[in-house]
Amino acid sequence: MNQKIRIASLFIFSFFFLSSIQGAPNELKDEVEKDREAILAMAGEYEVTFKFMETIAISKDYELKKPYLAEATEVVFVVKDSPKNIILQHVLWLEDLERVVKHWKQEWKFEDPVLYEFSGNNIWTRRELSDEEVSGTWTQKVYQVDDSPRYESYGKWSHKGGMSSWQGSKTRRPLPRREYTKRTDYEIMMAVNRHTITPSGWVHEQDNFKQVSATGEILCREVGLNDYERTDLVDFTKAKDYWRENSSYWGFVSSILDKQMENSGTTFSLHKEVDGSPLYRALFSLIKDTPDEGLRKEKAKSIILSFLK
Repeated sequence: MNQKIRIASLFIFSFFFLSSIQGAPNELKDEVEKDREAILAMAGEYEVTFKFMETIAISKDYELKKPYLAEATEVVFVVKDSPKNIILQHVLWLEDLERVVKHWKQEWKFEDPVLYEFSGNNIWTRRELSDEEVSGTWTQKVYQVDDSPRYESYGKWSHKGGMSSWQGSKTRRPLPRREYTKRTDYEIMMAVNRHTITPSGWVHEQDNFKQVSATGEILCREVGLNDYERTDLVDFTKAKDYWRENSSYWGFVSSILDKQMENSGTTFSLHKEVDGSPLYRALFSLIKDTPDEGLRKEKAKSIILSFLK
């Protein structure tokens, strides 16, 4: 009788043990799929408001600047969709100006152990993350309008109470475009990002500190709220035409920059200007000045290599 009990107990234990080890991967797979759905939900057509406000002066005698408010219409394309790697490209449509502007790009990677952190002076430093640090996380790498690096952070998506939200680790980044040509009193922005999916789109929240690179002094704290509201009232035909016609070119530009970054060793750096022109202006000009795509790509590669330090 005791022998039968032991056999039955062993069978029950084995059943639950096997169920647990078989169930765990399925649970992880379900969570990763929820993460992917949230990331892909950011694609679409939007009316966007950008709001930034300096809230606390940290440095003595620093005077808070006026809040920044801007509006735009933007379409977000899915450039790549693989199980552990998603790329989204933002393209602005300036309706009043009848103008299309390639905007920022975001790339998401699951459990990516390599991170590039902005160090100041147009230098990014490679950082290796441990298995423990990256477990269950998604890395978001944000690119500038010319597909050069901007910042990168990692964090976990949370799906609770009907809300899907991702918060990244604190990361250093260059000045934002809204202040890049207007301010010289700081060089690094320390930031924490949060992306939250909403019923009508998604929201990008920022908690920023503006830091002087040479001394490490913090000037002020800033909060940001970028609200992406889905719309069917805007004709994005020209923005879609632009991306269809130029996505191959920008894919090539990305591949060259990514390859150079991967092969750069511990640091990757770019000149801010070459022959009086920033990289984005040189690459954007090729689209209108060089209609032959093959020649355009050759020139783009030469331009990119000339910007490497």
